[in-house]
Amino acid sequence: DAVNIVLRPNNEVMLDQTYVVFDFETTGFNAGGADSIIEIGAVKIKDGMIIEKYDELINPGRPLPEKIVEVTNITDNMLADKDNEENAVKRFIEWMGDLPLVAHNAKFDTSFIKMAYQKYNLGEFTNPVIDTLELSRALDKGEARHSLSAITKRYNVDFDEEGHHR
Repeated sequence: DAVNIVLRPNNEVMLDQTYVVFDFETTGFNAGGADSIIEIGAVKIKDGMIIEKYDELINPGRPLPEKIVEVTNITDNMLADKDNEENAVKRFIEWMGDLPLVAHNAKFDTSFIKMAYQKYNLGEFTNPVIDTLELSRALDKGEARHSLSAITKRYNVDFDEEGHHR
């Protein structure tokens, strides 16, 4: 029955503080191998509103696998003049600070940030993390699908360009 919805919880009430919702696109699925982050997308949320956005493309230093181009719609040309993973991750870490993080399938995304901390000797990744995939599985046990599209459809969630709930 142990579900890892929250990693490194603290005593703060999340809705009372600023938190970061983030997602990585990567060259593959193996954070400990040759794969790396090619896009960081994130928003800071306070009082239910998006207050700041972060989006950065990253040059992995090698051609993207065709399957990754198909899934992400990110091409080698889009990444050609972008900075490397080390510098991009350092900027993201500075931007997010010690705020709590939220991700769908956080186990995947945090594996890449943990590996970046190790690869680039950045200290220890200590932010609290909430995994909305595991949260959905815990709350909607009878549902077969827990993808973001399935959840937003199930709960009729929609946001405008400024991040306001419609």
